[in-house]
Parts: sequence; C-alpha cells; structure tokens
Amino acid sequence: MVVCQAAAKPILACETLARIARETLDATGVAVAFYWPDGSPLEGAFEPLSPADDASRLVVEAVESSETRVEELCDRLVAAWPIRQRARTVLVAAAEWPLASSTDADSGRRLLAVVARAVCADIDRKIIQEESEATAEALAKSFEEVSLLHGLGKVLRVTQPVAELLERTCGELCETVGAEATAAYLPRVEDMGPETVIAGRLPFDASQLPGLVAHLLDDLGPEQTVVIINHCQEDPQLSAISIALERLVLVPLPLREGVSGALMAVNRSAGEFGSPDAKLVRSITSSAAVFIENHCLYRDLQRLMLDLMRALVSSIDAKDPYTCGHSERVAITCREVARRMNLSDKEAECAYMAGLLHDIGKIGTPEHILRKEGLLEPEERQIVHRHPVIGGHILEGIKQLEPIREAILHHHERLDGSGYPDGLRGDQVPLLARVVGLADAFDAMTSNRPYRPMLPFEHVKREIERNVGTQFDVRAVDALFSLDMNRLMRQFVERAAAPSGRTA
Repeated sequence: MVVCQAAAKPILACETLARIARETLDATGVAVAFYWPDGSPLEGAFEPLSPADDASRLVVEAVESSETRVEELCDRLVAAWPIRQRARTVLVAAAEWPLASSTDADSGRRLLAVVARAVCADIDRKIIQEESEATAEALAKSFEEVSLLHGLGKVLRVTQPVAELLERTCGELCETVGAEATAAYLPRVEDMGPETVIAGRLPFDASQLPGLVAHLLDDLGPEQTVVIINHCQEDPQLSAISIALERLVLVPLPLREGVSGALMAVNRSAGEFGSPDAKLVRSITSSAAVFIENHCLYRDLQRLMLDLMRALVSSIDAKDPYTCGHSERVAITCREVARRMNLSDKEAECAYMAGLLHDIGKIGTPEHILRKEGLLEPEERQIVHRHPVIGGHILEGIKQLEPIREAILHHHERLDGSGYPDGLRGDQVPLLARVVGLADAFDAMTSNRPYRPMLPFEHVKREIERNVGTQFDVRAVDALFSLDMNRLMRQFVERAAAPSGRTA
C-alpha cells in the first residue's frame, strides 16, 4: 500500500501523536514513532526509529499481515502494529526496547505488547475526545446563530407564517388607504407559495390575480418601484379583466431567485391613488419583503440545524443498527406528548429537540458495546450509563439550550431516585427529562432490540402504567396513551421517508 504524504492526513494532529510518544517514553522508557502504511515516517510525530530501513520494513510487514510484528535485531527488540479506523489501516506505530541480554527478550516482548495496547487505547480516546469537542463546537456555533436569529425574530415575528403576515398587512392597508380591496400575490419560489391573500372584495375573480400581476410587472420599467393607474378602463387588458376595475396601485414584492410577487390596492373610495398612497404601499411592501426574506433565512437556518443534528444523530444511530431511527421517533413522541400535556409551542419544540439529541452522548460509547447481542456486563453498563453526562457536556455553555441540555442529562433519572446519573427524585427531575425518558422507554419497548423482539402494545402499556410514580410521570403517561397511535406511527413512517431538508 502506497500513501501519498502530500495528500494524506493523519487521524490525529502530529503534535498530539508526538505527545503520546513522549508520554509513553516518559512512563515506560519505550521509544514510540509513527509511520505511514507505506513505511515512511510521519514527520512531526516524534523521531523515527533507527536504523530506518529495519523499522520501515517491519512497518510494511505489519500492514501486509494486519497484525503486530515483533523482531529481535542485534541488541534490541522492534515492534510495529497497525492502527485501524473503519476497517482500514491508517497509521502504524513502531516501538523499540534495548536488550541487555538474551534473557530480556521475553519480558521485552510482553512490555511492547502492553505499550501497543496502551498507545492504541490512548489514540482511540483522543480521537473520541477530538470528535466530541469538534461536534460540541460546531453545535455551539450553529445554535448561537439560531439563537441570535430567534432573538431578532421576536421583533420581526419571523416564526409567524407568511400568509398570516400578508393577511394582517392587506387588512391594515385596505383600511388605511380606503380601498375596496387589497391583495398580495407570491409566486412559487423554492418550496414557498404560490400564495394569494385578499382583504375586502376584489372587482374581479381571484383566479385572475396572477395574470394581472404578471401583466403589470412586465410593463414596469427598470427604474420604477411602483405602478399607479387611475384609469384602468383605458388599458384594454385591464378592462378585459373587469369593467369594475377603475384604479389600482401596485408595488413589486421581491423574492428569491429574482422572482417578484406584488402587493396592490384597488378602487380607492376617496378618489384617485396619489403619491402618499404609493409611498405607504411601498413602505409596507418593503417591510413585508424584509420579513419574508428573514422568514426564509430563519427557516433555512432552522432546517440546516435540524439537518446537522439529524446527520449527527444518524451517525450515532448507525453505530447500532437496532436503534436506527430511534432518536427521530423519540423526538416526535416527545413533541406530541408535550402538546397533549398543554405545554407551550416553545416547550413542545424543546421536547422535540431534546428527544432528537437525547442519545448524542453515545458518540463516546464504543461500538462493540452498542452492538452487543445479549445483556451487558456491569463494566459495559457503566460505560453506557455515561452517555447522558457526555451529552450534557456537549451542549454545556449554550444558554438558550439549557432546558434541552437538562433533559438530555437527566432523561434516565427515575422519580423514586433510582435512576442515573444523579439519582434525582420526584420534582427534582426536570419535566422535559420526564417526557424524554418516557418516550425513550416507549420506543425501546415497541422496537426490536438485539436482546428481544418488540413487545405487544398492550404489554408495553401495562409495563409503563405499572411504573407510574416510580419511573414515569403520571401526566406524561396519560398524555402518551391519549394519543392516536395510528397517527403517531404514520408520523414515524413519513419522517423516515422524508427527503433531506424537509422538516418534521
């Protein structure tokens, strides 16, 4: 195998590998160096062993055999062992131990074997640590952007549907200018629209509005920002639309991709439309355009965040084929339970996010434990029990996500105090954590697992109700079993079939 050093990149930074080599030398007296699979030394990751030819040859032999190679050379032992990631050798570590006499060979081999295991474990640990830190940093930066945009959205009402904004705008405009009717039209752009909103009574059929807007925009000059026509019947195309169409004012509403909609008022009862009316319509249209653009940006960023989180969650779910889709199902269940408990829309969305991210800490759980068929050993169970703490650490420091972080950290607590990680009791367990814990248990029992098939619904219901007050919150349980289960299952199927970028 030949690796081009100019294009290749080590699995860890060279300074990190050098630090591992230095710490190993200080702790054991064993010199460690790192090599590419083709036998060439990794520059910057400690000094290569000498003589170089012998070390490189042993490295290549280790790669070819996919196992550790140990060889006695004159007065020393040299070992090389492949370091694999995703079933591929990406690096080779080599070490040497001086031999004072031939009797030292056996003890030297044992020492080098211990060093090999320690170095591999240290590398795996640092890879997980770096991946966790990188993920936490990416999430923190992304969520800071969402939080900032959400703060602006409170002023701009970016969470309000575009149709509601246009209805309010048209209603207020109609009343202010004294028009017979006002209308807003948005053509289809990306996945938004087409949208037609009317206040008052148009003097023509609403189905003719798109054609009227297109006609007026086509006649709009490059420097024009408003159309005022106070003698519509003199225009053959306008008179053909309706003999009752007398006067109008129209302002283009710029959208994405160079497409424009329009906001218009027709038939002012007090007479002709003038400059003040045009200025008012133009001002309202500008505000609407800003809102729509912010609404689109907010939606895109929201989708980006959800896609980012779903991609992260999918990478975690992929470590365990038995839990594929588990986090999304838990998230949907959490949101539906929160709504049935009459929590606010914001709390319901927090419940969804907490459900989606509740197992994010499993990024630090080894795959062989997640994939194990059968019951876990006590030590393995302790490793799995660390995932809520790791998940809480990933989201630590993001103020706006504190309720979500708390739900993730405590979703395995029990009301009787026998849960983990902190043994909280009763009301000490955050409400969202209780919702997530219930949804997590519900999905686990209604899904196939390596140690048992999915349980019948009635069995699941009896088991959950049996643990009300000790493990599960009674309000959350009542809300869960008041849901339409067929509708809930359809949501699971629809979300699983949804293309990337589509929100749940």
